[in-house]
Amino acid sequence: MDFKQIEAFVYVAKYKSFSRAAEKLLLSQPTISTHISTLEEQLGVKLFDRLSKEVILTEAGQVFYPYAVDILDLRERSQEAIKEFLNEISGHLHIGYSTVPAEFILPEVIRKFKEEYPKTFFTLDINGTQNVVQRLSDGILDLAIVARKIPKKDLEYKVLLRDKIVLVVHKNHKFFDRASVFLEEILQESFIIREMGSGTRAAVEHAFKQKGYDFESLDAVAMLSSTYSIKHAVKRQLGIAFMSQMALSEDECGGGIKAIPITDLVVEKEIYVVYSKKRTNKKLMKHFIDTLLKHAKE
Repeated sequence: MDFKQIEAFVYVAKYKSFSRAAEKLLLSQPTISTHISTLEEQLGVKLFDRLSKEVILTEAGQVFYPYAVDILDLRERSQEAIKEFLNEISGHLHIGYSTVPAEFILPEVIRKFKEEYPKTFFTLDINGTQNVVQRLSDGILDLAIVARKIPKKDLEYKVLLRDKIVLVVHKNHKFFDRASVFLEEILQESFIIREMGSGTRAAVEHAFKQKGYDFESLDAVAMLSSTYSIKHAVKRQLGIAFMSQMALSEDECGGGIKAIPITDLVVEKEIYVVYSKKRTNKKLMKHFIDTLLKHAKE
């Protein structure tokens, strides 16, 4: 077996598609198929089951996958070791995130980082926290930014910043001209809420519970899965909502929505940078994490 076969295997497993793997590796689909077939012949096992819309790992493929990831990681680490020997910081970082603040932090940090280390390249993926953490643990991602901890023994979490969650209302709402409101006043309002598993929702649920209120008792008219969609749903007067203050500060809704302080309720959530302990010796990643943490404190 060679690196091209193993890389093809990892990418097909990652994207569950021969065509997607070919696209990402800048190869033809027949070439990917040939690499997989040759690898299966050499190992003497079938690695994938071909379904109608996607391919999935067989039991043998699941056994081989972590070793394949480790092989590619070892190759990259050996290259990084040589670069370190030459005192050069370059290479590729694959970053996942599941939280809104990352969308505002990462572009600026990457811009500054590339000014100092121009021979670097970044791939950014957004997904749910559960998926991001699993992909990080599987070795697909180098690091991630998430809004809640999912304990895994091979991962290290560091607090990046604390994000305040605010109540947002539209310009025709009765609260719009108020300086503040009380928690009891908002309980009968129509709410747009985030999906289960959202860090914002978890923070609001916890704050409600601390005050002796049940989040589930809110009059929820819709459940949306992104801050962008919630901002525009509030602007269109579907209801009011809780969302990241950082996202609101970058709001482009033309003044159609604003945050109203709740006198007797403060909601905050911690934002974490998380990475695999196995990759802490990767010089590029260490420098980028240091830059990220420094930027968050500024």
